[in-house]
Amino acid sequence: MRSFLNRTPTQGALGAAVLLSAFLLLVSPAPSEAQYEVPPDPAGWALLDVTVVQSDGTRQEGMTVVVRRGTIQTIEAGAEVPAGLREISWDEGTLYVYPGFVDGHGDASVSLPTPDRDDVEAWSPTREVQNFTPHRRASDYLDVAGAGLSGEREAGFVASAVFPGRGPMPGQPSLILHRRDARTPAELVLEPSLGMAMAFQGAQGAYPSTLMAVHALIRQAFSDAEHHGARTSAWVSDPRGTTAPHRDEDLRYLQEVAAGRHQVFFRANGAEYVRRVLALSDELGFQPVIVGGEGAGEFAGELAARDVPVLLTADLDDPDDWDPESEEAPDPAAARERDRLVPIYETAARFEEAGVRFALTSGGTGDDSPLPGVRRYVEWGLSPEAALEALTRTPAELLGVPELARVEEGMAATFIVTDRELLDEHTRVTWTFVNGLAEKAAEPRVEGEEPDPDAEVELDDVVGRWEGSLDAAGQDVPLTLEFREENGELTGRTRSDDLPSTDLENVHLDGASLSFTLPVAEMGGEARFDATIDGDRMRGSGSISSPQGEFPFSFEFRRVSGGQR
Repeated sequence: MRSFLNRTPTQGALGAAVLLSAFLLLVSPAPSEAQYEVPPDPAGWALLDVTVVQSDGTRQEGMTVVVRRGTIQTIEAGAEVPAGLREISWDEGTLYVYPGFVDGHGDASVSLPTPDRDDVEAWSPTREVQNFTPHRRASDYLDVAGAGLSGEREAGFVASAVFPGRGPMPGQPSLILHRRDARTPAELVLEPSLGMAMAFQGAQGAYPSTLMAVHALIRQAFSDAEHHGARTSAWVSDPRGTTAPHRDEDLRYLQEVAAGRHQVFFRANGAEYVRRVLALSDELGFQPVIVGGEGAGEFAGELAARDVPVLLTADLDDPDDWDPESEEAPDPAAARERDRLVPIYETAARFEEAGVRFALTSGGTGDDSPLPGVRRYVEWGLSPEAALEALTRTPAELLGVPELARVEEGMAATFIVTDRELLDEHTRVTWTFVNGLAEKAAEPRVEGEEPDPDAEVELDDVVGRWEGSLDAAGQDVPLTLEFREENGELTGRTRSDDLPSTDLENVHLDGASLSFTLPVAEMGGEARFDATIDGDRMRGSGSISSPQGEFPFSFEFRRVSGGQR
């Protein structure tokens, strides 16, 4: 379970960067009635009897991993654990340590300026309306800090490339590290510019709005950049007989792209669009990296021969009409879906066979686990070894941070912990470490624990006391929920030995899903909790919405047998 509260200047009175203070804020009627105290991180961590798996598949079993001062101090079987460290172990099975995932096409909150459309003619729009702003860097518009990336860490991502919006040339992607201790967006940034983003995406309600127009805009932009560079050079060489050219950061950057000084991260899915990217790169001279690449397997040989990398999406569609497991001949609708999906599912295997350098990404979703899509690629021919490299070492190398994929003594403690082999169907990321700071993502899942999403839970199954704790920066905050039935409706209250009791609101049971809200009077909003009930277990997550921002956290409760009914 995870939670870290993002501090901003307006929240300085709260002071806390962890769930304990966030929860105190929720349930305390006034600041004077409670003392806010920040639970410190432990002096370090010791992971006991774990299997360490490197990006190339090399493994070390029965290891003790000691993390102190942000780095991996020891990886050794039976190593002595220094005093004061918090231990992580699992009596019911083996925990696995892997390099963290590096998302080559990730997501984070970026607030770009809204273009002024007043008095803009559709055939002659401004560059901002056209989304032609190569000078913009995504890192300059980030509006998220470490606390806001909890979902990415829970999914196993320790770093990601963030793109600067949509359009033909929206700007420059940036690389961020998912540090939970980052108080400002700037503290997340590893590399402000990875190159330039491009796509076959038109402007909204203005030129270029068609694929042909986008092609024309791209070609014209490179031509304008060449002309502007030539004029600037001529004026510097001999200013007589001409006026000084204006400084144009967009065209200046395009000149550098055309000269091969920056890569172009070109979004393209499908073989036809990949072909267009390769043709444009030949014509204009830029170095492409394909972003998306869905269904581009037929170009695997050419991509490998030209050493064009691919940031391949693992955000794959599931079949609706077609059953891949069925031995019966599909009906026409299922056959059409099969013919569309099979080339997509086979893409990674064809890349591996041809020798394409490719990474597997979230597809721009950011906090969605890539593992379901990766498993799909493996089912359709991708080797597990190549899958692991495509999640870790390959994207780290492509983005210039190979050290992120190294789980070694002396390196920064940036890795993930899972409760099973990575590609097992029920694998959970249980902990994520970034620069030695740990965040608990989930409890290990024991055999047979998978909840039935179609299960029906009755009101009587919820009524009673549920005890558990919230995890705050590695420290438990005990809490009890009490539910009652009144006229066929559920009501509830929080209970704690140390915190005031508070009424729950909007308690709603739908099948096995339970939701409720808690007022956040101090922040002018509410906290929403969503949980799944499976027997005597309740698991879920919550988020706080208010004018000051969102701070996700998770909790788990276990019902006490014989509780008040």
